[in-house]
Formats: sequence, C-alpha cells, structure tokens
Amino acid sequence: MNPIDIVTEIRGFNRFYTNILGLLDEYIIDSGYSLTEARILFEISKTDTCTANQLCSILDIDRSYMSKIINKFEKSGLISRHICDTDNRNIEIHMTDKGLSVFHELDHRSNQQIEDLITKLNPEDCETLIHSMRTVKKFFTKATKDIKIRPYHEQDIPYIIDRQLSLYESERHFTTEIWKNYLTQGVLSLVKKFNPEKDCILILECDEIASGCIAITHMDDDHTAQLRYFFLEPELRGLGAGTNLLNTALDFCRQKKYSHIFLWTVSAQESARILYKNAGFEITETVENENWGIPVLEEKWDLDL
Repeated sequence: MNPIDIVTEIRGFNRFYTNILGLLDEYIIDSGYSLTEARILFEISKTDTCTANQLCSILDIDRSYMSKIINKFEKSGLISRHICDTDNRNIEIHMTDKGLSVFHELDHRSNQQIEDLITKLNPEDCETLIHSMRTVKKFFTKATKDIKIRPYHEQDIPYIIDRQLSLYESERHFTTEIWKNYLTQGVLSLVKKFNPEKDCILILECDEIASGCIAITHMDDDHTAQLRYFFLEPELRGLGAGTNLLNTALDFCRQKKYSHIFLWTVSAQESARILYKNAGFEITETVENENWGIPVLEEKWDLDL
C-alpha cells in the first residue's frame, strides 16, 4: 500500500475512534468526574501509594494541573497524603476507602457503557472485534512502546500485591479478607525466603513502567517449582507479552534444572489458561473454592520439563 494511503487510513480510523471515545467519555463526565480525573484515580488505584510526580510522568499531565486535582481529591476524602518514610522530600498519595468506592463506581459505569455499546453484536462479531483490536494494539505497541522483562526490585513489591488485588477485585470480584491475606502473605513469604539460585520474580515493563509480573518459587524437593503471580495490565494483553513473560519464566526453570513445574489458577482465567495449554501444561486437579468473594473452580496445572 502507498504510504499516503496508509496515513489516510490511520487518520480516518483515528477520527472514527475519537468519536466512539467521546460517547464513552460522556458516561464518565455524567458521574461528576472528568476523564482526566478518572484516569488519575485509576492510576492511584494500582498501588498502595504513589506520588504526584509519578502520576505526572505516567499520564503526561502538567504538574500544576495535577496539583489542583490532587487537592480536590484530598478535600473530597478520596485520597490521603503523608510524608514518605524513606524520603521526606516526597509526599505519598494513598487512596481511601471512599476513593476506592468512587473508583469502582466509575469502573462499573465504564464497563456498563461498553456492554451497552456491543449489544447489537453477536458472539462471532465480538470475537472478530477483539481480534482486530488486538491486531491494532500489537502493531502500534511495536511502533511506539519499549517493552522489556527485568528482575524485580524491592520497590516492586507493593505494585505486585496491590495491582493483583485491584485486578482480581474488578475482573473476578475477589473481595474477602481471606483472599486479600492469601495473596498478600503469599507474596511477602516468597520475598522473605527468596533464593536467587532457585527463585525468580520478573517484572514486565512498558516504557519503564511496571506492567505485569510472573514468579517462580522452589519447593522443598529442589526438583519442583511453582509458577505464581502471573498477571498483565489489560492494555498489554493479547500482544504476545504474556507469552514472552511465561517463556522467560520457564527458561529460568530449565536453567536451574527443575524437572517439574506446577501452578494454580481459576477456570475463569480463560486467556491465561490458553497460554498454559500452549506451553504444555495440563490440568491435574480441581478444587471448588467459596472463600474469595464468589464461588470459583481452582485448577492445578502441571508440566514436566
């Protein structure tokens, strides 16, 4: 295709999609919050604490404008601010229970708007739509984003915990204290007993921003490993990043001479299950669980290396 035709098609698509986004944005604005405010709340919800500077960098928002919004959030009781324990030059932002409630309401409104938008599409149409959207994301990500995998740092731990709590609450409705303690204590236990010769925690970065994770932890027999805490930010799903992250973790297991690896997931994690199946894992055990917020079917997947 002629370059000018490519440019024309892309610009035409941009105009079309901008109109679609305008319809979706109106639903957010009707809630009393602007689109920018909703985006900021979304970023704050990802971790237990963050700073205004981090938010400005991630969202490319002017510092003075960000300051006004943060002040508004604090006065409304959506966030609290306190001096960082390790650096008194930084003010950390923490989302309150009220802030989380507002965020989940905005998230619900957005989901409902999308559901209303696709009511006229049959399941086959939806599959085609998702495939097409992933194709667009894949090539524009390739053209504009720097995605890499690196070992974890200590400062990644709050992200690993808080982001999983947030994603599982919004996507799987896991909300109980049993679930929260299970995930939080599991991550902290892995870090506490972490042995770099046997374990790994890998972080997926997109433009130097943490955007996913996977972990390998050793078992007592030294021949078996467990794969844990595998997740991706929604905007990076379907682009091959998850496959790369999983393969990197499996390569680590092979390098460390593990002969067997297993993982636990739930049946609702359809995309992840496809990755596990493609990698050679097989389901060997299932357990019903009603302790995390809604009933789920837990699945154990095993792989001989």
